[in-house]
Order: sequence, then C-alpha cells, then structure tokens
Amino acid sequence: MMCILQSLDRAEQGRQYQVREVADDPRVPERARQLEEIGFLPGEHVMVMTRGFPGGDPLVVRIGQSTFALRGAEAACVHVEAVAAGNA
Repeated sequence: MMCILQSLDRAEQGRQYQVREVADDPRVPERARQLEEIGFLPGEHVMVMTRGFPGGDPLVVRIGQSTFALRGAEAACVHVEAVAAGNA
C-alpha cells in the first residue's frame, strides 16, 4: 500500500487523516515545536472541520479531543495521510 502524504492545509474538509510528521518552517523555527506541544504528533488523527471565509484561512481542525484554529502556514507544516474509511 502506497503512503500519500499531503500537508494539512490541503486536506479535504470532513475527512479523517493521520499525522505523519511535523515539518520545520525555516521562517518560524519554533513553529514545529509549538504544533507538537498542542498535540500535532505522529499517529494522531486529525480532521479539518471548516475553513474561514473568504480564502479558507484559518482552518478549524480537530485533533484528538481538542479543536484549534490554525493559519494556513501553520497547517502547511503538518504532513498527513488519509485514513481509510474502515480504520477511522
């Protein structure tokens, strides 16, 4: 089975994903650490609940039992893989 990673800012709204990694942002060195501290860790399930209007920023995301608003630049650091319907 092939693993297709994408960034959370490009994730489909309402679909379940699993965090695979949190990438560094060279413009904001502390961003990856901050995201990990609030729960964006490999293996966690995450879903984009809604997007801001207009433009889709910020994103409202659910990870575990928590809900956060993330800017697109923050969400772009979170790399995810879609979860198969039976594995959610």
